Order: sequence, then structure tokens, then C-alpha cells
Amino acid sequence: MIELKNVCAGYDGKTVLHDANVSFEPGKITVLVGPNGCGKSTLLKSLVRINPHSSGEILIGGVSIQKMDQKQLARNVAYLAQNKKAPDISVMKMVLHGRFAHLSYPRKYRQKDIEIAKNALKWAGMEAESEKIVSKLSGGMQQKVYIAMALAQDADTILMDEPTTYLDVVHQLRLMEMARQLAKAGKAVVMVLHDLTQALQIADQVVVLKEGKIIAQGTSDEIYESGSLQRAFGVEVERVHTKSGWHYLCSLLET
Repeated sequence: MIELKNVCAGYDGKTVLHDANVSFEPGKITVLVGPNGCGKSTLLKSLVRINPHSSGEILIGGVSIQKMDQKQLARNVAYLAQNKKAPDISVMKMVLHGRFAHLSYPRKYRQKDIEIAKNALKWAGMEAESEKIVSKLSGGMQQKVYIAMALAQDADTILMDEPTTYLDVVHQLRLMEMARQLAKAGKAVVMVLHDLTQALQIADQVVVLKEGKIIAQGTSDEIYESGSLQRAFGVEVERVHTKSGWHYLCSLLET
């Protein structure tokens, strides 16, 4: 389990995230929501030391990430970044990069690494594209390659910053199903999503941020009842019950 205790973090000398207290549990999907610039991505980046936290504690299994070397951290946490430059290498080689934290010197892939990469490609629906060049693929297919690389890392926690970017609706739904399967397998899945209806639909825990502070956290029902989404976004949130459960709808508040 990952725990943040009174964590402040930012970049270029500016504090963006203030006094964050939240935990991410194995077997659960946590979705971070909030307006642009509220600290969602900064929170994720602080977990992998891209934007080191300036105060507070970040613990993985009770151990401070400050006491972990980069390999130890990567074995615990996989991070799918928001903006990525696609390299001129094959899909398979890209996914195998996810195995770096598990290799000893000299870095030579074992059969186990290759099988894990192949399985990650299968999960992402990219098996048939394994020999294609990543930079030549569409944005949606590139996104699936990066998802497969994160899966190949085989970490206990998977962080995804806006993973549905470039994906059409079918592949967005498939990604949500993949996230659910990962949680069922015991992974802690943490995602930043802009689509509130999608976030409320998939999350076991929703964390709402505004102006760098966590203003609410809880189940989708609890967040809906709290009115925190209205406070954070200035939108009206309603829900309707269908055969598959609650579905959430957002509209502009009347002025």
C-alpha cells in the first residue's frame, strides 16, 4: 500500500500540491479528478520522484521512498506518463523496457522477461503489432504500447496519467476493463481521468482535488452525495439507475 502523509510537492520552486493525505490500496482503483492545474499529475509524479516532495512522507509498504533506490521504486510502482515522445524502435523492444528494473548487470533479457512482455502486449491488444515501429503507429496505438510497457514492469502499483488520451470509445472501455482486471489481480491502480462520468463509473475510491488540495475522497456514491464535484468543477452532477448500476451525468450549473 502507498500512503501519503501531509505531502507537499511541486516544481521550479513552486508548491502545487499541499498537505496531501491519501492511501492507495491493493485490489482497488483510485481515480484522481479535479480542474486543470490542481495537482493531480504532480501527485503522481511525486510517487516516482519525478517531482520530489518537499515535505511530508510517502510510504510504500511502510517504507519511505527516500530510502529506496530507483530499481526498488520501479519494482513497486509503474508510471504511465501523460506526454510521451514515441521512439523509433519496435513495439516489443519498447515493452521490454518495462523489465529494466528486474534485470541484473549486464542487462540481458531472460525468457521470463520476454514472456511477460508478450503477455503484456496481449493484455493491451497489441500482439499483432509487436514488430512495428512505435513512432509509426497512431496515437491510440502508441498509448496502448505504453500501457503494455507499464504492465510488463509487473509492479504492485500502476499509475496512469490520463491513459484514455487518443483512445476511441471502444478502447477506452477496454482500458477500464483492463484496470478492473488488474485490481482483481491485487494491483493498486491509480488513474488521473478528466471524464467525470467515466471516473465515477470505474473507481473504488475517488479523490477530488482543487487548487492543490484534496477536498474529498471516498466511494463514487460518497463523492456524489458530498457535492464536492460541484465545488471543484462548478458543474451539476446527476445520476440515473440502469441495469448495470448507477450512471452519472454532468451539466453546467444554471446561472
